[in-house]
Amino acid sequence: MTAKRTVEQQRRYERDRAARLLRTYEITIPEFDEILEVQGGTCYICQRAKGISRALQVDHDHELEAQGLPMRETVRGLLCGRDNNRLGWYEAKQQRIERYLLNPPAKGVLL
Repeated sequence: MTAKRTVEQQRRYERDRAARLLRTYEITIPEFDEILEVQGGTCYICQRAKGISRALQVDHDHELEAQGLPMRETVRGLLCGRDNNRLGWYEAKQQRIERYLLNPPAKGVLL
């Protein structure tokens, strides 16, 4: 069982979180909160995780980051850790599914 934070620990946590969001993604806490509100207060993908026991993670587009865009322009939304970690897998599967639907392997054999 995790002990509750003291007032000072909570204040330090919030200050560090704000600094980390600004430094890493160039977004503020109010902007984070607004994104969360637009998403209905949950992870955008599973729509269950609310960031209570574990904070939702900022998801960003790595391809746009590689192009040199400012980090805040690469931010897509907020995801739970599970969905954020699996997003690359989802994207790869989506591409394979699209190729499969456009050019099914049986088509060349059976037609």
